[in-house]
Amino acid sequence: MLVRFVAPVMLAMFLVQSVSSSAATIDDFATWTLVQDPPHAGMAASLDSGSQLTLTAIDAVPDAVDIGYQSINGANVASSTSGFYFSPAADFTIAVDYAISSQSSQGLGGIGFGIGEDQSGANSAGVAVGVLDGIGLGVGGAARTNDVSDTTLDVLGAPLVGRLFVDYTASTGDIAYGYSDTPGASSFSVLGTFAARQQEWNDQPLLASFFLRSQDGSPVSGPLESGTLTAVFSNFEVLAGNATSVPEPASMVLLATAMGCALGVLRRR
Repeated sequence: MLVRFVAPVMLAMFLVQSVSSSAATIDDFATWTLVQDPPHAGMAASLDSGSQLTLTAIDAVPDAVDIGYQSINGANVASSTSGFYFSPAADFTIAVDYAISSQSSQGLGGIGFGIGEDQSGANSAGVAVGVLDGIGLGVGGAARTNDVSDTTLDVLGAPLVGRLFVDYTASTGDIAYGYSDTPGASSFSVLGTFAARQQEWNDQPLLASFFLRSQDGSPVSGPLESGTLTAVFSNFEVLAGNATSVPEPASMVLLATAMGCALGVLRRR
């Protein structure tokens, strides 16, 4: 009788453990989702490993075309079925390493790293690195509320290798940003803060994202027009706070089925 009781319970525990152990974390880029706004033949992306992604712009790419990855698979957290997000009710700090390289790149491009409520970036904020003709132009911040942009240029000249940071304070809605020229750094110099910015939004869960973009910088420069501009993002890290997993229906069904089968066997005994 003991064996009959233990066997189905152990089976259920094994299945539950299998579901739990297979669960990924936000620092695994295999859980992130490719976003192209809009898709363009000159923009490409590759998942090099669970901790590294490469974004590439080749030849002429029009103004305001970007390619990147976000931490959820839908237009916002509510419409997503996988990925990770952050609660606006809790503080958090995130970081990602970057390395920019150029092969005769001409024109203005850049990379960005930030947080927001939606895939379109209508309510978002973060840090950006500008690159002109393959040379680091500067580092600054960018934020949007209801798709109205607010940008700053905080540092002239930008390292092509380093780490980007975004820090969120729940009590105030402040979003601070900065960078380090040392990949893997755990601390950074705050370049600026979008004070109470999140309080201007819709108090929705926050996704993380990063991207490569072509940008018209007239009259100084047009968008990317030739050559190759490459951005490698790696080692995404949650330095403070916690990311929350978007519920995965398939996993929940498997878990419920496993427990149901075990209980059914017990009843038949």
